[in-house]
Amino acid sequence: MSHASQDSLSFARAVASRLNRRRLLQGSGGLAAALALGRTAASQAVLAQEVKKGGTLVSMVVAEPTSMDIASGTGQHNYAMMCNVFENLLEYDATSFATKPALAESYDISDDGMVYTFHLRDGVKFHDGTPMNAEAVQFSYQRIMDPDNEYFKLGQPFPLIDFWYEAIDPKKIDVKDELTVVFNLKKPHSTLDAFLAWPAAGIVSPAALKEYGADFRTNPVGTGAFQFKEWVPNQRLELVRYDDYWKGPAALDGVVFRPIVEEQTRVTELQAGNIDFAYDLPPDNVAQLKSSPDVNFFETPLGHVWFLVMNTKAGPTADVKVRQAVAYAINSEQIITDILQGTGVPAFGPVPSAIGAMYGQESLPYFTYDPEKAKSLLAEADLEGGFQTKFWVPQSGSGMQSSRTMGEAIQANLAEIGINARIEVSEWGAYLEQYAKGLPDDVSFAECSWFATDARNIPNLTLTCGAVSPAGYNAGYYCSEEVDTLIGEFTNTLDRDKQGEILANLQEIVMNDVPNFYVDSQLGTGAMSKKFDGFNLHPSQLLPLYSTHLA
Repeated sequence: MSHASQDSLSFARAVASRLNRRRLLQGSGGLAAALALGRTAASQAVLAQEVKKGGTLVSMVVAEPTSMDIASGTGQHNYAMMCNVFENLLEYDATSFATKPALAESYDISDDGMVYTFHLRDGVKFHDGTPMNAEAVQFSYQRIMDPDNEYFKLGQPFPLIDFWYEAIDPKKIDVKDELTVVFNLKKPHSTLDAFLAWPAAGIVSPAALKEYGADFRTNPVGTGAFQFKEWVPNQRLELVRYDDYWKGPAALDGVVFRPIVEEQTRVTELQAGNIDFAYDLPPDNVAQLKSSPDVNFFETPLGHVWFLVMNTKAGPTADVKVRQAVAYAINSEQIITDILQGTGVPAFGPVPSAIGAMYGQESLPYFTYDPEKAKSLLAEADLEGGFQTKFWVPQSGSGMQSSRTMGEAIQANLAEIGINARIEVSEWGAYLEQYAKGLPDDVSFAECSWFATDARNIPNLTLTCGAVSPAGYNAGYYCSEEVDTLIGEFTNTLDRDKQGEILANLQEIVMNDVPNFYVDSQLGTGAMSKKFDGFNLHPSQLLPLYSTHLA
């Protein structure tokens, strides 16, 4: 099975129309970004020469970086920045999670899905001038995956590295020749391409990592369009254009990232002209920025779901009729409209719509607000008078949107059908610690959210029997052999049509069993000064800036 390219111009246009509802058409950048999907690297370089050169773009990031090394700097904001420095064998296309070759010019998959052969681009060099080759690819994967590797200890790999790349045998990554590297898998993995495009597996310069050792975290060297210049903690990270970039030099002279944690400050700094780009915007400011004549506004559904976890092991919610009653009692539409102010789209299950769209599943049947139906189901469960319980809510947290006010809205909805859910609020770190242990018998509900780049991630980590807390992140103890079997079948097949059928069956079962109630998928939001053009807000929340240029 050969993969010279997985995108096409027609596909790009369809996805852009369907998923990325943005007002970028105010400038030429949206068209340029869409057209670039169907171009080769050579034509991308020509395109870069046609735009205005120069300028330094100043962007905020949501938190202070922890490291410039993608093996130890594992926060989403780290990946968002460092995707400009490091590149992968594969990359996402401009508007979706569909993957295409990057440092790998093409790749082949054996018929049994157990062997991936990557044919690398010739002439690509790291920022230190050393060649990007098969040995560099082998080195980059082994140092994040193999505990026996002497450089493994230099980083503190993200706990999900083992999950993301579990199918790859790090000791059986073979260098066939200078530009050919072979990955031998332990088992088939149908969504491996999504993780091969994720920054955690960025290809690093072996020479630089060996030279700097532990200091590689402040001296990163990759192959990306921008190279590292300076990191001033709690102030800025500065990158400058890499003139020998294999796609051709970027138009921008450089990029500066400033950590701005407080949402309102991001807007204030953008409006004052102190930064050129802000994202993850507060809902209260979205309408204002959409109508602003000074910025281009972007929004796109993220690979994200926000959901209410229910205790399927103990208490009233151990009864599926009670869980169904809860699902009918919650007014998701009102939460999205009134609390999130339209910065979310309805969720239909554990697979975000931005990812489900690749399988023809932009939307699926799901519960609609019906409090009378909810009361009827409670009566069938011999709980006509309702019940009292506890409801865990974090003060805030990654992907949790407006966690406290969303929790209060759900609490009010439940009260309408007689369920008195007492909210217990915790700081995010403490919340994660208690959540990981699973819900106690006297706690029926808890909030959670998850980001993903593939369709398998969230179901596998939050719904399988093997992921039941404390072993994993299935805090409500849901366990279904049927669901586990379907996830296994999805993992083992490379047939996209069959994968779609499996996902549809999976999401139907999860809807009927209601281990969780899925409320929304967050809309990523961003606003960029009209001094710049060519940018595209991606559903991964990565911030690649190669195509961005002065207007």
